[in-house]
Amino acid sequence: MNQVKSSFQIVAATVSTLYFSLFAYGAFLFIQQFESIFDSFEAELPIQTSILLGSYRYWGVLGLISAFVLYKVNKGKSSRSMKLLIWLFVLSLLLVPFAIWGVYSPVQEGSGQPAT
Repeated sequence: MNQVKSSFQIVAATVSTLYFSLFAYGAFLFIQQFESIFDSFEAELPIQTSILLGSYRYWGVLGLISAFVLYKVNKGKSSRSMKLLIWLFVLSLLLVPFAIWGVYSPVQEGSGQPAT
């Protein structure tokens, strides 16, 4: 039973590491395109968009941390590592709606619709 649990943790850690790495890479490419569009607005951006544009370059840290967790899971210190991996996953799920909100807020404000 312990062997199955250990194998599951290694698979979960590997999938999470790939997810975080792809998430950070996709966010970098996607938000970078919006950043050039917002630069052409020559207007003050909402605070959430400014935070997003200032922080998205560092989201790759999630991939590095999850790779470190994968290394720890493989070495056998798995219970604390899996808790950290779960928290990282929750954090990345929270970053997705924040990114969408930050990117589309200036577009909604510019169109006259209230930004929610």
